[in-house]
Amino acid sequence: MNTTTITSSTADPIPIERLSHYDPAVHQRVQEWLASGQLLAWIPILSQENFPDVPPQILQFADRYQAAMRWPIHRPEDLLALPEGITGWLLPADADDTDVACGVWNGEVYILGVRDKRTGRPQSLLGERFDVATGQADDPKPSAI
Repeated sequence: MNTTTITSSTADPIPIERLSHYDPAVHQRVQEWLASGQLLAWIPILSQENFPDVPPQILQFADRYQAAMRWPIHRPEDLLALPEGITGWLLPADADDTDVACGVWNGEVYILGVRDKRTGRPQSLLGERFDVATGQADDPKPSAI
């Protein structure tokens, strides 16, 4: 496995281990966000996978209030304070959408792109992946993660 390091203006270097499903575009984008020192936000993904004991209708209701659930990430170390075992969206605090997910398992931070389990298509916080160059969405309706 390849190893690299992310540095930010406010923190010591953070070691990064590239896993088999490593996505260089996601890695580069997150590295740029962290290096810029901008405020990031983490929003829990309200799914049965993350919250198996919560009824689906409650998760759907809570999902309408995602904006209120933004967890501020001021520096890379803040990622380690995320709730263990819960996947969430990671994005610049002033952004509305992202296709980057983040979670902590066994004290390690994992950052990854998100794909629909049924279709394999890229997904985003808003439910579909929008291509700025073509003005087209990958999928005309949101898909569950």
